[in-house]
Amino acid sequence: MAKLLTVIPLFLLILLIRRSAVAAPPPHACHPSDPSTKTFQFCRTDIPISRRAGDLVSRLTLDEKISQLVNSAEAIPRLGIPAYEWWSEALHGVADAGKGIRLNGTVSAATSFPQVILTAASFDSYLWYRIANVIGKEWA
Repeated sequence: MAKLLTVIPLFLLILLIRRSAVAAPPPHACHPSDPSTKTFQFCRTDIPISRRAGDLVSRLTLDEKISQLVNSAEAIPRLGIPAYEWWSEALHGVADAGKGIRLNGTVSAATSFPQVILTAASFDSYLWYRIANVIGKEWA
């Protein structure tokens, strides 16, 4: 359970970063037009991810952390965290979940990744980074 509570903020951080790269993003905690976001360390791209994730976790209440453990995680507006659909863990492609890939004829498949235990056994952190990039592109 403790490991899960530390992994979720990293996914949330990736989601926030991914959302900030979209042409017309909805307002969120890291939006440059909102001066109050300067107090959020998790919005600062000049500090290490581990510190940013730690800041985000420290700001979540226990109820908010728990609310992120279900398939349809609710938004946390005070931090600008949007609602998120966790149904597809993306190991077998991001398909028919959220705004991502739709297997409707135009796109016939989504990327399928090895089981987590196999990827972890590689001890290759850059592999995880590359997998997250593919997932982010297919999800958006």
